[in-house]
Amino acid sequence: MGLFRSLIIGLLILAIPVALITTNIRFAASEHRVYDYSVRQYDAASASGVPQAELLRANQELENYFKAGDPGPLRIEVQNNSGQLVPLFNARETAHLADVRDLFRALFTAQTIAVAVLLTVAVLMLVLWPVRALAAAALYGSLLTLGVVGLTGLVAATGGFDAAWSRFHFLAFSNDLWQLNPASDHLIQMFPEAFWRDISVLIGAFTLLQALIISGVAAAYLILSRPKEAAISPPEPRPSLPRPQFPRIAPPDPRRYVH
Repeated sequence: MGLFRSLIIGLLILAIPVALITTNIRFAASEHRVYDYSVRQYDAASASGVPQAELLRANQELENYFKAGDPGPLRIEVQNNSGQLVPLFNARETAHLADVRDLFRALFTAQTIAVAVLLTVAVLMLVLWPVRALAAAALYGSLLTLGVVGLTGLVAATGGFDAAWSRFHFLAFSNDLWQLNPASDHLIQMFPEAFWRDISVLIGAFTLLQALIISGVAAAYLILSRPKEAAISPPEPRPSLPRPQFPRIAPPDPRRYVH
């Protein structure tokens, strides 16, 4: 029973950072305002030679491509500043976007599993043990989340975001299709590295805030529900027992022994 309890608590602690981080990434990847932010903030229209309205429309198609179960080959056409209808992405960019879609699918699957495990284990702990056990596990899980996000941010800050971003791509992809030319490739013109830095900071900030809220609520519950120690009262004095009364014996008289 002790091993089972440890495994359940450990599973919940590990599920919390995975669920929080992947949920925030999934939200960002599924929110069209995130895509449009990059196009507007970094003036993708000037860099790409494609009107902003066309790029915003293309963002919707790109978002649908990532969300669809089996979207087929990606083909987005736009009108450039000259009025010509041209493909937005070349073959290299399209192949990389297929890799990104596969990465998103794996991440979305991990997010679904992590959330399901988190909820299932939480309910199981509520059924088997007091609420304090769940609160303690939530506190440790949120502290682990703070540590993971903080350490990741520290590594990116000390080594530079560029190096960290390149290292991520080497780990996440098995090819070099992600190495694009900012002068000619529309994908990196629409979503430059500065945009990914902004989104990474935003996801990290949301995750830290959520972890702080969870840890604060869990710690407050543990403090407020702590068993109060019974007041220690001084021991009652023992009743004094009457001293036994022995018959008084007269001291010996030496004259009795003198004849």
